[in-house]
Parts: sequence; C-alpha cells; structure tokens
Amino acid sequence: MDEMMNTPKIFKNGSTWLRADFHLHTKADIKEFIYKGEENSFVSDYVNGLKSASIQLGVITNHNKFDKDEFIALRKKAKKEDIFLLPGVELSVNDGANGVHTLVVFSDQWLKNGNDYISPFITTMFPGKTEKEIYQIWRP
Repeated sequence: MDEMMNTPKIFKNGSTWLRADFHLHTKADIKEFIYKGEENSFVSDYVNGLKSASIQLGVITNHNKFDKDEFIALRKKAKKEDIFLLPGVELSVNDGANGVHTLVVFSDQWLKNGNDYISPFITTMFPGKTEKEIYQIWRP
C-alpha cells in the first residue's frame, strides 16, 4: 500500500482488472469456517488460499462478529502478497426458514489509531443482546 496516498499497490496506475471476493469468512466465524491446520499456520494458510485462488482484493465478513487482531494479522500477511483486505461484517438475522444477510464493508477509519470501532457498531445493531447472543442470532 502506498502510505502517502493510502492506495494499494495494485491500483498504482489507476484502474486494473483483478479478482475480488467480498464475502470471506475466517476461523473467527466458527459456524461458517472450519480450519483443521496448525494454529500457528492459519494466517499463512489463509493468505496462501487467497493467493492460489488469485484473489487480490477481499473483505473479511464474519457473521455478526469482527476480530480485530485476526484481521490485522491477515491484512499484514496479505499485503506482503499484494492482496488488499478490507474489514467487514455480515450482519445476519434468522427469520424462520429465511434470513436476512447484509454485507457491510468498513474503511480504515473504523480501525483508526489501533482502535476497534466495528465491534461496538455490531453491538448497537442488536440492542439488549450479549456478544454471544448476537453471534448466535445467525443459525446455519
């Protein structure tokens, strides 16, 4: 990423064709994502998976949950592979047999100065619920 312009290297010459995935889950989303590898290898394995799928732009959108530390580790490793990751969340509510799922993508301002303003935002979407209850609202 070009620190002066806050622009990923992949866009250094303006527009470009690339492969993107705006609906990525991680091991923080235990209902949607299963990782059976070594714990210490997760970040490398995940980024290698993105690389092997030719993903250059991705959004981490776990269900009703954001794990700042996991996201920062993934982003740091992905950046070394010229993969640009954005923070996000999949706001999900169950409604009988159907459900509503909305993908939200956040700018880096939501992580300004090392803070996590995303998790409190998620909590405000589900007033009166604990973090555990919020995550359990979505049932596969």
